[in-house]
Amino acid sequence: MNTKHLVVFLAVSLILVRIADAHAFLDHADPKVGSTIHEAPSQVTVWMTEGLEPAFSKLQVFDGKGAEVDKKDTKVNGSTMMVSVPKLAAGKYRVSWQVVAVDTHRTSGTFEFTIE
Repeated sequence: MNTKHLVVFLAVSLILVRIADAHAFLDHADPKVGSTIHEAPSQVTVWMTEGLEPAFSKLQVFDGKGAEVDKKDTKVNGSTMMVSVPKLAAGKYRVSWQVVAVDTHRTSGTFEFTIE
């Protein structure tokens, strides 16, 4: 590969890395993704990889029957999003997030945790 091709390859690679990095994805959560916990949390918190637009971002928690059980009070602070939950019974819960990053890209996802 000659120098000209190498420079073009590196420039394109850097652009693609920046584009791929421009979306907000789940970094980690509390309760942890896929975890089994013994005490019910009072809230669910997710940390995303990018800053979020509060008006267009939402965090929801559903019980094993598919009913939404959170208090519908999503709060966003930078790249962190949280929602309060009442005292949850033992069982499996699904967390769903829909976000718009500050760069206007939309992403969404789900994960589960279990309370024993």
